[in-house]
Amino acid sequence: MAQKEIVWHISDAMYNEMTQAQRELSFPSLMDLLTLAVQRYLAEVQHEKWQQQFRQLQQDVRASGGFHLGLTKEEVIKKLREQRRQLFESDYADMY
Repeated sequence: MAQKEIVWHISDAMYNEMTQAQRELSFPSLMDLLTLAVQRYLAEVQHEKWQQQFRQLQQDVRASGGFHLGLTKEEVIKKLREQRRQLFESDYADMY
């Protein structure tokens, strides 16, 4: 696996904090601590992104009228036919 090198200038206070955390958490090296910290941060960012997309999907479902749970089979069919009719009219409105 190819590797990249990163040069990171930090303050003495930050370095002391990181080495203290390394010792307290029993990491074999400072690099191991930093690697895990970055991986956890990236996982949190991905999780937040997923949550944001999920909230957007929920809003879209609500805006479109929801899932219509509790409707009878006939009501669902009627609603789907109406949606199909509206789509047909909007897609082919310019043809007639």
